[in-house]
Amino acid sequence: MKNQIQFLKNNPRYIFLIDGLGAILSGVLLSLVLPLFVGLLGMPINTLYILSILPFVYAVYSLLCYFLNPFQWKFYLRVIAAANFFYCVFTMFYLVLNLEQTTVICEIYFVLEMIVVVSLASFEWKLTKS
Repeated sequence: MKNQIQFLKNNPRYIFLIDGLGAILSGVLLSLVLPLFVGLLGMPINTLYILSILPFVYAVYSLLCYFLNPFQWKFYLRVIAAANFFYCVFTMFYLVLNLEQTTVICEIYFVLEMIVVVSLASFEWKLTKS
């Protein structure tokens, strides 16, 4: 694990790749997979589509940063880290807004997603401090 962390510190552009691919995964799950199980989740389909917008926007940003490899990468990494934190707040807002109709499975899914995103965002933020 230390080797992977050291690798990312030495090659920060790859954290943008990880972030971008993770955002694509979130966007696809929210817009294509989870709507198939809306009855099981209880989350309105329109809310799932709304929540899928930010991950796709973040994916474009992160993948552009990966391919362009900006010299001032710390600034760009701070931007996506802050955006990821915002996404979690945004998701929590919609989860609480629909809490009466969501199921435990839905709540577990979104809490786990937020744990992953906050962990990634925290790691990204720490990378900008080193």
